[in-house]
Amino acid sequence: MKTLKKILATTMIAAMVLGLAGCGGNTDTGGTNTSDDGVVTLKIAHGASETYHMHRAIERFKELVEETGQFQVEIYPAQQFGSDGEMIEGVKTGDLTMAVSPSSYMTEELPSMSLIELPYVYPNRETAWAVLNGEWGQKELDELEEAGLHGLGYMENGMRQLTNNKKEIHHPEDLNGMKLRTMQVQAHVDFWNSLGCSAEGSPFSELYTNLSTGVFDGEENPIAHIFSQKFYEVQKYITISDHVFTAYVPVMTVDFWDSLSEEKQTIINDAFKEAYNYQMELVEKEEPEELEEMEAAGCVVNRLTDEEKQEFIEAAQPTLQKYREIVGDDVYDEFTAAIEAAQK
Repeated sequence: MKTLKKILATTMIAAMVLGLAGCGGNTDTGGTNTSDDGVVTLKIAHGASETYHMHRAIERFKELVEETGQFQVEIYPAQQFGSDGEMIEGVKTGDLTMAVSPSSYMTEELPSMSLIELPYVYPNRETAWAVLNGEWGQKELDELEEAGLHGLGYMENGMRQLTNNKKEIHHPEDLNGMKLRTMQVQAHVDFWNSLGCSAEGSPFSELYTNLSTGVFDGEENPIAHIFSQKFYEVQKYITISDHVFTAYVPVMTVDFWDSLSEEKQTIINDAFKEAYNYQMELVEKEEPEELEEMEAAGCVVNRLTDEEKQEFIEAAQPTLQKYREIVGDDVYDEFTAAIEAAQK
């Protein structure tokens, strides 16, 4: 009888434990909680300010997916989860659902991603977008998938421009000896150093302070970043150089993406497309206004002439050749062929 009582007691305890486990309100799926009613919480992080057009586009994405009643979205801007590299790692470890980081921070997973942000590979922004939204860009996303990351597409970061506190820039030799902050991307550091700069990749979050204290003489960023981060307050000269096009890639793990129903995947894809279109509208409208406001604040703005830009294009060739050798002739030629095709 005692043995029977022990067996019954053990069975009841086991049933209670299983019951309690089943009553947990949320199931953790890596930066994501799914409630009992099927609502999925998405944790999204990026490095830009809340006034930046990309952040506002993500807010639009949040509105669209939440109105379906199937998602709840938490947005963490301004590097609250660390640098771009740390945010991508956060996606892999499950601390985040999605990181929205520049493509250049995904070269560990896919080396050909480095090609997107090489200096002077596109004649203009329109060509860059034609490449990324075309077959070549989709192929990159497909190959990223093989590395365990699912990319929703590409978002605008934009053409990068040069600012400094020393003088107007018209020729590569004008940069000789200038202390320049770049992204923490080796191709960018290589390019500027080849022009005679003392270039260094350093954290974006420290840039305003480093400019105001003279750690750097200058920096390079898209107009919207120069404006939203108020770098123009501590920089006198803005050169419209269009030297590098940068794009964000919103990524999540393939495992998380595959865990979603087809209906939820469609909601996310449709919302992303609308958020992308909204961002493009913001960029087209606001960038000229931001540049005008910075001029009114006292910045001297100069645009490189076609002849001046050609000097920079020629100066970029050694850097391009270096990365051709890194990724291989076939991969590089496929990329440049896509650029040529986009211009026809």
